[in-house]
Amino acid sequence: MTTASGEHIYSKSNPYSSRLLVNRLLTEGSDKETRHFELSLEGSGLDYEPGDSLGVLPMNCPDVVDDLLNTLDFNGNEKVEIAGEEISLSQVLQQRLACTVLSKIQIKKFNEIANAPRLSELLLVENKEDLINYMWGRELIDLFLEFPQRGLSVDNLISLLRPMPPRLYSIASSLSAHTEEVHLTIAVVRYDTHGRKRKGVCSSYLAERVGDTIPCYFHPNKNFKLPADGDKPIIMVGPGTGIAPFRAFIEERKVTGARGKNWLFFGDRSQKTDYLYGDEWENYLKGGLLKELDLAWSRDQDEKIYVQHKMIEKGAELWRWLNEGAVFYVCGDASRMAKDVDSALRTIAQKHGAMSEDDSATWVKSLQKEKRYLKDVY
Repeated sequence: MTTASGEHIYSKSNPYSSRLLVNRLLTEGSDKETRHFELSLEGSGLDYEPGDSLGVLPMNCPDVVDDLLNTLDFNGNEKVEIAGEEISLSQVLQQRLACTVLSKIQIKKFNEIANAPRLSELLLVENKEDLINYMWGRELIDLFLEFPQRGLSVDNLISLLRPMPPRLYSIASSLSAHTEEVHLTIAVVRYDTHGRKRKGVCSSYLAERVGDTIPCYFHPNKNFKLPADGDKPIIMVGPGTGIAPFRAFIEERKVTGARGKNWLFFGDRSQKTDYLYGDEWENYLKGGLLKELDLAWSRDQDEKIYVQHKMIEKGAELWRWLNEGAVFYVCGDASRMAKDVDSALRTIAQKHGAMSEDDSATWVKSLQKEKRYLKDVY
């Protein structure tokens, strides 16, 4: 990513050091921790567009690193050469390498050292599902606790690890509305498994810091953009942290004076504790910037209500909007929510467009080809 003047280039290999300005809990009283972050771009000249993502290069939690070192009888001062630079093992584990989440390749490499019959069995092709279940909730330290390796060398340990991957987050702000800032909406991962407390590497890295500098870079997303024609209506489906890019979309449309109608579907657990940016949406609705706002709460009544249920409930109107040329967006969980939303679109086409099941599937594909059905799913 270049600056407006083209003077500097920031990327995954050369990140920009941004100061974390705001770290605010959005879900007071909820058992789910979702936070709003604001990072400074002051003096950088960097720019981005609604729909883009921010890549963050996190560090491992010092406590996690210390636990791993203690388990392996290392003191952390051992020297390691990385890219021609000699630094301490502790620093390498904290800043350079991923040493938590397990992968099949990592377990395979570990078992070349451990020769554990249990792991050999799990690595068999026919035991794929058992291996997936075994990996869930376990980290590298669990392998060493379950299959202790005395006298492990530093090189053996380093060979098990991969470079720390960046995390991409959908941007929750418009640069036009927040000059020299970029905002994020992130669910912080914390849980207990196998007798140990766990936490997401990047989400907790951000959650436990404020005022620090965060290495980051912009990741453009050309396939998730507002329509060039500001008169076009848009429909946005973003439950949970999937709301992030739509906050950016609405801020941008407000600043640019776009006249197209805006419709938001948002859902989470409870309206009282999980209504992310609720005051903003209600104000946009009162002011007319949001034409429609449909909310789905999964725990506020006996039956679970999700965004796809609200879509079907408003199917006739949603069908009219799409026939008027509306662009349909969905952001969030790819494994379930996005599939359910896709199915709801086909159901609406069958009910309100008198289409067969096959024709509705073809229609949905045509929306995608016309770039009127855009996804940012993960």
